[in-house]
Amino acid sequence: MGKPQRDRVTIDLRGLREPLQTQALVNQMTPAALVRQAVLAYLAPKSGDQKPDPKPLKYVREEQVVKVTLRLPAGHAALMNYKARFADVSKSIYVAALIEGTPPPRNHAQTVAALQASTNRLAVISTDLSAFLRVMYTVKPGVQQDLERYRAGIKTLNEDIRRHLDTAAELVAELRSTRRPK
Repeated sequence: MGKPQRDRVTIDLRGLREPLQTQALVNQMTPAALVRQAVLAYLAPKSGDQKPDPKPLKYVREEQVVKVTLRLPAGHAALMNYKARFADVSKSIYVAALIEGTPPPRNHAQTVAALQASTNRLAVISTDLSAFLRVMYTVKPGVQQDLERYRAGIKTLNEDIRRHLDTAAELVAELRSTRRPK
């Protein structure tokens, strides 16, 4: 058995070549890809509630790595190299993050600094909470004024801690996803 043949159709565009090429250029795609897209749109079910079932990307995070060659304008290639270097990740990891729709990786040093700043804020909050608890357990008649000062701060305490935990979880996940497995 030989190789399966590609499906090919020759079309007489009857003067539509220039508009086709212009539209393909505007959409940053080849004329063949634009024609395939138009044929798919024409063949798609006409009912408004029926949508083609997209195939799930099961193997996005698989272990096997394959080489892919991209042709980009020189400026885009230089920008991709700069952004990957700035994020302190390989070009492959940077492009994979873009394909997955995740935010491009941040600079590793900046990410660690942001996580450290958030953790430092939580340490201050924890100190305040400890002081509040000490006051609560030793309430004396003259301490009511101190107690009121801590009550105002305790209202936002839970929000601050939750914000830190959300930030820390996001940053830790990002740090893990941008590093190669060892």
